[in-house]
Amino acid sequence: MADKTPMQTFQELQAALANRELFTSIDAHFARFMAGLAKNYFQHVSLAAALVSHKIGEGNICLDLAEYAGKSLHTNSTEMHVPEISCPAVPEWSECLLKSGVVAQGEGNTPLILDRQSRLYLRRYWEYENIIIRFIRERANSVIDILNLSRLARDLEDLFPPSSSGQTDWQKIAALAAVSRSFCVISGGPGTGKTTTVAKILAILLSQSENPEKVRILLGAPTGKAASRLQEAIVSTGLLQGMPAPPKASTLHRMLGTRPNSPYFRHNESNHLAADIIVIDEASMVDLPLMAKLMQSVPISAQLILLGDRHQLASVQPGSVLGDICHSATMKSFSDSFCRLTSELTGDSLAPLLKYNVDQESPFLQDSFIELVQNYRFSPESSIARLAAAVKEGHADAAFDILHSGKHNEVVWSELPPSAEIAPRLLRWPGFEHYALLQHSLDPVAYFDVLDRFRILCSLRSGPYGMEKINTILARQITRQSSDIASRSHSAASHPSLSFLPGQPLMVSRNDYNLQLFNGDIGVVLPDPLRHDVLRVFFKKDSGSIHDIAPAMLPEHETVFAMTVHKSQGSEFDTVLLILPDQDSPVLTRALLYTAITRARHKVEIWGKKEIFRSAVKRQITRTSGLSEALWAAAAKVL
Repeated sequence: MADKTPMQTFQELQAALANRELFTSIDAHFARFMAGLAKNYFQHVSLAAALVSHKIGEGNICLDLAEYAGKSLHTNSTEMHVPEISCPAVPEWSECLLKSGVVAQGEGNTPLILDRQSRLYLRRYWEYENIIIRFIRERANSVIDILNLSRLARDLEDLFPPSSSGQTDWQKIAALAAVSRSFCVISGGPGTGKTTTVAKILAILLSQSENPEKVRILLGAPTGKAASRLQEAIVSTGLLQGMPAPPKASTLHRMLGTRPNSPYFRHNESNHLAADIIVIDEASMVDLPLMAKLMQSVPISAQLILLGDRHQLASVQPGSVLGDICHSATMKSFSDSFCRLTSELTGDSLAPLLKYNVDQESPFLQDSFIELVQNYRFSPESSIARLAAAVKEGHADAAFDILHSGKHNEVVWSELPPSAEIAPRLLRWPGFEHYALLQHSLDPVAYFDVLDRFRILCSLRSGPYGMEKINTILARQITRQSSDIASRSHSAASHPSLSFLPGQPLMVSRNDYNLQLFNGDIGVVLPDPLRHDVLRVFFKKDSGSIHDIAPAMLPEHETVFAMTVHKSQGSEFDTVLLILPDQDSPVLTRALLYTAITRARHKVEIWGKKEIFRSAVKRQITRTSGLSEALWAAAAKVL
């Protein structure tokens, strides 16, 4: 096969894609770098490297060669000298990559890995994925010796009394699974009682312990807000009052122990967390690298319980770990041994749900995955619950009918106004009045209460209906309404790049370990109670206490009168206003709509266009990875 120099080949590749916006500069640099390392087959390597970089930028873990093999990457360029790039067939492409010297099929030191299903990985992502696969296979099959079966049966009966409906109590089944296994995933939508269930699980585990006062419990979540909500929910049950001190929740980064200017943590495979039980909430938000590092840090004797909603948006970073490891066909299938244990301890029969063991290597894997289905927040007639269910199942017509019928006060549909009219419409929205009135507030607790009650969510960050534009409109209007805006803090005035408004809500976008402020933490700018001419930024700690800092000390942040749906994960609000764009976008998916709708406790209002909404409900995005296949390939053949 004739070949060319790496630079010549990649220059042709760049020329072919120059007008397509397919590759970013990072993709191009990575492709050039890989071609420079390759011994031969430079064009095959350049193309594959650029594509795998591009796929990771989209949130995927790897590149499936079959997605592009045999296809052409067309260019919109009218220039005759711009060549069209044709991707080779999978056998040829794979063979050339493996002979290039930069790709291997397993262990080694090559920067790229090609697995036997023709998926191409960056080595570190392949390693992260395999860490998770090994952990789940080992821990999900690790059955814990129950010290006192009669006590466990009594605890289950006391904490989960029989239901008059006679239906399976999935919270009780989840508790039994979590108590009897080293690893357990409990999935369920908002209102299905995940945190209440885990509080009861902790109470049972303490009851089973010979020294409950010495049991070490760690609670964590991806964001400070989610961690705070987890702690509040568990403490409010009153089930852990016998402990010397209630368990404290923290962000995952705090739990693992960050190192300045390093992607690695203090706790790792050689320095495990000091814990017997680890509970992680909002697991859908945890990306692949962070999940792998968490699992590496779990002691061999500890239990790990993941809570989350597998239908929610995945992390902004690469990976959809919770969605990948929760296989739909196995969420209600159990091994014969687990069915017998359930019957023995609870009297409930899971026999109708018994399926084949998923494979011989991991015969009890499915027993570690439970889905809660009964909603305790919403009645079956709840419009929010019905709308969320229709969106989750991809029923576009049914979802729009619920919204557009006008029969329900809980869900409201409004046609999207022209971009020139968005500002006056926003100013008539009830939540805006509360923002404006609290501009002169001296009470941060009251402001945080309003932030929990009303929130505008945007599906996009930029554009005429994006988060940045909505925040600009609201901030400008508040500025106009204020007679005292000129009196900003001295610290802000000394930094021309900083501009703060009384009543301005902020979200930290970069961790600052010195200030103990983390990505996702919410603050509000208000006058200093002692000096009203000086502004301070107030934050609510996980414990509920308030602390403040000077505006000039803030790490990277953004205004959040409105926030993106992605950033809203882990939070709930009484009323949600969701603003959709006027143009369709690949970002608009059923997971995004479902996540936005389920942020609302009492009311959700959507501004949009019918065809855009229906298109989003129908669009389901699946991120490419090997996790699901590695864990559940055998299940797909027998279930």
